[in-house]
Amino acid sequence: MASHVEQAVAARIAAVRARHEQQRQDRAARAVRRRAGVDARNRAKLRRLAIEQDTE
Repeated sequence: MASHVEQAVAARIAAVRARHEQQRQDRAARAVRRRAGVDARNRAKLRRLAIEQDTE
């Protein structure tokens, strides 16, 4: 049988692991949003350049 100290340590370790996993998921989600934003800005820039070239 595990002592209350061992149980407390195991709970803290589990909490840290859960927090790290949540942080990893948050970073992945931000990376997806950031990539989508960069892609949108690049498309807008290419559209502007194409319009500028057509007018010249």
